[in-house]
Amino acid sequence: MLRTLVKDSAVYAVGTIASRLVGFIMIPVYTRVLTPADYGIIEIISRLSDVIALFLSLGLAEAMLRFYYEVRTEEERRRLVSTAVTINLLACAVGLLIFLPLAPQMSALAFGRADYASYVRLAMAGMLIGSFVELPFTLFRAEGKPWRYTMLSILKLCTHLTWNIVLVVWLRWGVWGVIWSGFLSASMWSLMLGSSLLWRTGLRPNRRFAFAMLRYGLPLVPASISQFVLHFSDRFFLAQYATQAELGLYALAYRFGMLISTFYGVVSLSWGPWAFQVGSTDDATHHLRRATALILLGFACVSAGIALLSAPVIRLMSAPAFWKSADYVPPLALAYWLFVAQGPLSVGTRLAKRTDLLAVANAISAAVCLGLSVLWIPRYGAWGAVWMTVASFAVLGVGTTIASQRVYAVRHDGWSVGLALLIAAVPIAYHYCVHLTGWTDLTARLVLAGLLSVTSVVWLLRREIIRLPLKQIASRWLPLLAGGR
Repeated sequence: MLRTLVKDSAVYAVGTIASRLVGFIMIPVYTRVLTPADYGIIEIISRLSDVIALFLSLGLAEAMLRFYYEVRTEEERRRLVSTAVTINLLACAVGLLIFLPLAPQMSALAFGRADYASYVRLAMAGMLIGSFVELPFTLFRAEGKPWRYTMLSILKLCTHLTWNIVLVVWLRWGVWGVIWSGFLSASMWSLMLGSSLLWRTGLRPNRRFAFAMLRYGLPLVPASISQFVLHFSDRFFLAQYATQAELGLYALAYRFGMLISTFYGVVSLSWGPWAFQVGSTDDATHHLRRATALILLGFACVSAGIALLSAPVIRLMSAPAFWKSADYVPPLALAYWLFVAQGPLSVGTRLAKRTDLLAVANAISAAVCLGLSVLWIPRYGAWGAVWMTVASFAVLGVGTTIASQRVYAVRHDGWSVGLALLIAAVPIAYHYCVHLTGWTDLTARLVLAGLLSVTSVVWLLRREIIRLPLKQIASRWLPLLAGGR
């Protein structure tokens, strides 16, 4: 069972990482054709669009995925998907009618003035139109078509990247170029994939499916809003209490920290379908325990690698004005390991269909986030935002784990969890306590990252969480070699 999770994750890796690399690929461009202030404006506008998208998503994609494995016939599955598409269309229509006229007010709320209303309006329209892409990609996951998901993700990446190069690099449209590229790419892919899905399923909503999906998905909306608060509310505080340049530096560092979540997105694409299928077996807790230990240790190594190598990478990729952002990355990387950890540790709430408990745990952590933001960001600026993020994500991890254990107990490997936390925290000590320069510093960072990875692999082997097929290889090839001689 664990092999299936790893295999599907490997296939999804190409498409998922590629589709999320547009922003990273464009860092050398953005930091040379945009100012830190421009970068901060783009960050705030993007987050405004994101929060509206969370309200209108209604948790449909995950709800459709959860119930896809419960219906038995192809006709029922078509009706299920058709119901999700219909609700999505209605939600987007409502969003266009309500939120586009409110662009000046949203600009004033975010920036203290309505000067950026045109930016906000176009970004909002692109987000709403682009929401039609989510359900077709979710259906590919449910149907077990990772290669189709991967290839279309790569093509979507190429489209977005092309528009970025034309509008930002060639035409030098600045902030307008970034927003227009997102709008045009979203429009193209929504038209192609959305119309294809409509042609396949039609608009045949089913009331029973609609109520079931909304009952499962709606609690995920406040949970998603809470996670938005955790991820992005600090930008709005920084916009009020820090300079736009400081906000831009923090946004660049945060992008490196979020890489851990991006890589976890690879695993989560196969984790959901895998966990829902495993959850119905007799030895479900055994498989979930092994998979959770593997994920936590694997992403601890990813977190450590990003924290250690971010400083030389930022110096290589960006202009000198952005180099200071590297100081923020190590604790943000630890915070995002904590965020990743709550995914597998909270799977019980989804298996038990108790997403309401997930919403409560997320709401508590969001309240902690806002409280610490009020206390720390006005006083400490970006550093207050950094340590607020670490504390809030720690509360999220503990809260979701407790909620999950209440409704679907899994006896996790505590030693593996503790080792993973230690591996994720070590780079913070190196970055702030060891002061090397040049090639010596780069070599030390690479060696430390390698040692932490080797430690993780050795531990997984000793705990028999992963197994190297050495015996099978020897039994198959040694007799052939002996016969050949």
